Amino acid sequence: MTAVTVSRSPSTVNRLYARHAAAADRGAWSVERDVAWHAVDAVRAHAQPDILAALREAAIIESFHPVHLTGLLEATWDDVDAGVAFSLELHEGFKHFHALRTYLDVVGHAPAITDDELVAVRRAARARGDGDGAPAGRDTVARLVEFMLSEHLAYYFFRRLGERAEEPVLAGMLGLIAADEVRHAQSASDLIAKRIAADPAAADRVLRAAADFHHVGEQSVGAVPVALAGDPLAIRSFARRVERLCGVRLVDYLKESL
Repeated sequence: MTAVTVSRSPSTVNRLYARHAAAADRGAWSVERDVAWHAVDAVRAHAQPDILAALREAAIIESFHPVHLTGLLEATWDDVDAGVAFSLELHEGFKHFHALRTYLDVVGHAPAITDDELVAVRRAARARGDGDGAPAGRDTVARLVEFMLSEHLAYYFFRRLGERAEEPVLAGMLGLIAADEVRHAQSASDLIAKRIAADPAAADRVLRAAADFHHVGEQSVGAVPVALAGDPLAIRSFARRVERLCGVRLVDYLKESL
């Protein structure tokens, strides 16, 4: 039998959604196979109750994606790259929620997260208009910035929490989640860069949104948990990410806006 070689054209290789999908494949991990649930040390986990409380809030934020990303998908229905990026995020956000909730259940953290609680959070958000389609006055670029920077800070949250965690299974799992979050932030950055390339004036909207940033998690839990208050590396890299997109330092933009 003659082997058939399937070649990909340069246009296929360079498609943004193909890059996002390939990155997701490279970073793929399984809640069932790659987390050593049998080795979880509940005693060590409960020795750090603040971490367990933060994980509970994080799980609720991750569970909120079906509401939040519904709005972004609706706002970007005409962008194939965005559709792929947010579809991947829906899957991986669910995986994060599943892993965090399972861990809390395994160690017996109370109060346990219930489905009724998650639905109540979603219902309240929809009543406010959060994530339900494209709310009036919400610029799509600004919403992409909100998503990008929320994922950027989520990376540092999970990374820092993993560094503090004394329970080994949790530390390893948080490292996996953190790696996903930095990739999600980059996907959103790519989508924003695509819009700036098509319309350079969009850079100013990016700067305005960054200056008025609100974490997506506020829509579900109010005060978003932090692992390291005033994390200097997270803040500096936050500003650099915006600068790379816009060619303007965020601090300079803020000075000029005063």
